Amino acid sequence: MVLRLFSLLTIPITLLGFWGVGRQLRKPQRLTASSVVISAVMAPLTLFINLLFLNRAAPGCAGLALLVLGAGFGLAWGRTTKLEAAGESVVARRSVLHLVFWAISYALTQLLSMLGDANLVMGGLAAMFFSTGTTLGTQASLWRRQRRLRRESGTG
Repeated sequence: MVLRLFSLLTIPITLLGFWGVGRQLRKPQRLTASSVVISAVMAPLTLFINLLFLNRAAPGCAGLALLVLGAGFGLAWGRTTKLEAAGESVVARRSVLHLVFWAISYALTQLLSMLGDANLVMGGLAAMFFSTGTTLGTQASLWRRQRRLRRESGTG
């Protein structure tokens, strides 16, 4: 009962996240070190909270493998974000595909977690391990590229 209530409470948060992501589409955004760090911290925090509430279905070693696989995918996927030096700042234009992929993987995780069957919850958490790895890899890629761009443009 508590697990389903928790899953139901995540629906408005998920919708709010999708709305925020939709607002970012094709708009240039100032990229700072703190924005990259916040994204890199929020993904594992969300995973941890879901593992805490849904611990009966943790995917174990498969989850860790998916985390590493997702990180590799994220490193490559981070290259789809266009970065430009704009005065003292670095501006990012995120790929629409990146945002769509994030939204689908997050929605799949929440949907499977909400259904209640232990195997489906485990599938949802496995998807979240992959999604978390992707986020970490993407943010690592952006951080590295941002630092290089700042160095090359003389702004950092």
